[in-house]
Amino acid sequence: MIFFIKILTLYLVTIAIMRIMGKSTIVQMTPYDLVAIIIIGTLASEPLISTKFIPTIIALGILVLLHVLFSLLTLNQIGNRLFLGQPTLLIKKGEILEDNLEKAHLSVGQLLSILRSKGYPKVSDVEYALLEPIGELSVIPTAANTPVTVEHMNITIQDEGLPIAVIVDGRIQNHNLTLLDLDKDWLDKELRHQGSVPKDIIYAFVNEKTKRLMINKRKSKS
Repeated sequence: MIFFIKILTLYLVTIAIMRIMGKSTIVQMTPYDLVAIIIIGTLASEPLISTKFIPTIIALGILVLLHVLFSLLTLNQIGNRLFLGQPTLLIKKGEILEDNLEKAHLSVGQLLSILRSKGYPKVSDVEYALLEPIGELSVIPTAANTPVTVEHMNITIQDEGLPIAVIVDGRIQNHNLTLLDLDKDWLDKELRHQGSVPKDIIYAFVNEKTKRLMINKRKSKS
């Protein structure tokens, strides 16, 4: 029982430390973030280290059970708020919210870097930006910068269905052919029609609904 309480205490303390360090340690890990996480993990696990086989297996089992338990607790609204936290609004109508940025332990430079990586070099192009509990930055662009879709242009596009691999690195994927209600004879016929054989193909797929075969041939080595 004492052993279990020790593991539970270390687990909770480590979660609390990671929460205090902020979501920035997940969204954009800096060298000092990485070093801190490694040291924290080492220090937290040191009291559990044992040269004996059975105690080590028991400790690992308890840690796995605790991980599953806390994962289930986050499905509850209260548990989710307690262990994961809530989204943090960093940009509102093109303006950076400095107070929230400071609370999230994220610098302006880091925020701008993330925005650029997502295709938004200008803050004015962003209507809202939220730092999610998982450390991901969600960006909602302004109406003028919203990507144009076929729906906006009133264009109808045929749904070809899920592309399913039928040849990978020259090997025929018979299981996937069965999923498509097709067989090797059909594939051989299509390959002959396109003047190809499996060994010359690095990847080929069939669209689930149209049953259209698309192939990528190997590049000839010079």
